[in-house]
Amino acid sequence: MKFIGKSLLIENGKRILVIGDLHLGYEEALGRSDIMVGRKMFRECLEELDKIFKETGKVDEVVLLGDVKHVFGSIIKQDWNDVLELFDYLENKCKKIIVVKGKHDAILEPIVNRKGNVVLENNYVSGNFCFFHGDKKYPGCENGGIKYWIMGHWHPAVEIGDGAKVEKYKCFLIGKFENRKVILVPSFAIYNEGSDPRENYLERDWNFDLGKFDVKIVSEELEVLDFGKLEDL
Repeated sequence: MKFIGKSLLIENGKRILVIGDLHLGYEEALGRSDIMVGRKMFRECLEELDKIFKETGKVDEVVLLGDVKHVFGSIIKQDWNDVLELFDYLENKCKKIIVVKGKHDAILEPIVNRKGNVVLENNYVSGNFCFFHGDKKYPGCENGGIKYWIMGHWHPAVEIGDGAKVEKYKCFLIGKFENRKVILVPSFAIYNEGSDPRENYLERDWNFDLGKFDVKIVSEELEVLDFGKLEDL
């Protein structure tokens, strides 16, 4: 496995690029609440993907870890535009796109059905890896052959400061649970850094001992830095 910016490259007989929560359509959702923001986040997302694929080259599969779109109960205009453009972009970078359903993806099928090589799943198993959103378990995730859980949903980020200034950084969290290796992937969304697991206590849902998880902070220019155990930060 290789950490490349906010993405994860897995090579297990095929090359799989994993991308966390995108929450496309966020700007229009804000606009509908009379909060006016620019619409440059999607362009910035594609620019970041350009840098990642320059590093990886073409891959066999891209796995999107859910919450591809932001709005829950409908498909808004920006969803149609941005999600389809994202799929068009990824089609030129891989052979197959797998979307594992997130909480925000209840109505995603009409968009996915427009594309022949995009598959929508509750979870996706490849070799001894299981990819799922992370809000709940699915049948198949606990099969005996599964050694890795790759999850989105949590938007992990950690606050680090020197007393005078505190900055929040997106990060991967890597640890063990029930004899499996767990990797929590940061959100790919541009608009917000995420949530510090020390404040939101993710263990209440999964009984993860997050303090023992390794923290890998996403820095600039796709660099990922090892910051040791979460409990030591």
